[in-house]
Amino acid sequence: MSETKQTNPPTVITLTLPTPTGGGIPPEEATATLLIQRGDLAQVRQFHYHGMLADLTDAIRKASETLGLIEECPPVIPELPKEKKGKSKRKAKADTPVDDGEPTIEVPLKKGTQAVKMSHIKIVAGDTDAAAYRQATMLAGRLIDGKLWDGKTPIRFENVTEVAKKMKHLTIKDLSLFTLDDCVQSAATID
Repeated sequence: MSETKQTNPPTVITLTLPTPTGGGIPPEEATATLLIQRGDLAQVRQFHYHGMLADLTDAIRKASETLGLIEECPPVIPELPKEKKGKSKRKAKADTPVDDGEPTIEVPLKKGTQAVKMSHIKIVAGDTDAAAYRQATMLAGRLIDGKLWDGKTPIRFENVTEVAKKMKHLTIKDLSLFTLDDCVQSAATID
């Protein structure tokens, strides 16, 4: 009979210490970070470091004990369901707004259109004529294409012309560098 040796994964400790000042001694009450990992489980902790070896050994001992407790009862992280390729068309149909009698407007997107409730696109200052609403609808489509807005929460344009100038030279990829509140007021910021 052959004996099977069980090998435990190595314990990896990453220690981040504060930058020393002029004399090579860290500032008083400096904060250091310790990451201890074994296999797929890890624990991060911050501690006060005064430049003494006792601070490090104490932090390593406490982190090791905590990692042992985590290993005894590891957290259960559920796997995300995998999306099938044919499912996207069915999902788009499920995302269409429920007809509650409120009028909608078709917002033009890069590929197709999306029905958005008229009350979800407001203009509060500047031009509020039909041309401004058409421009706001076009900008709303760019916000949806850029994944900044889902079309289901209200947004408000302070000045459509200013927003159009801001977004004029931005591509859809460039929009990912911004937040919705950089362009318009969202439901989270509307009083």
